[in-house]
Amino acid sequence: MLSISPEALALIKKENKPIFLDMPRHIKGGCCVNLQECPTVRFGVPHDPESYVEKEIQGVPVLLPRRFPMDRELMITVSSFLGIRRIVLEGWEYC
Repeated sequence: MLSISPEALALIKKENKPIFLDMPRHIKGGCCVNLQECPTVRFGVPHDPESYVEKEIQGVPVLLPRRFPMDRELMITVSSFLGIRRIVLEGWEYC
């Protein structure tokens, strides 16, 4: 289940734009390598909206890739580095 932290919710509402999760390529290498890196949280609309489904999470429109695993406990939260704040996905395990 995907949720949004209160700090991230305030930042998203301040931007007043939808958000989407940008999934990196799924890396498969024979029998031994199977890697899916953490999606990036972005503001706006993806370049290929037909590959996404829209969900409303805590009053925020969120575009999720059709292949996004909804069975995991994940949270959209805020990360800060040198005073620069950005929205990130927390709880992703590489699979």
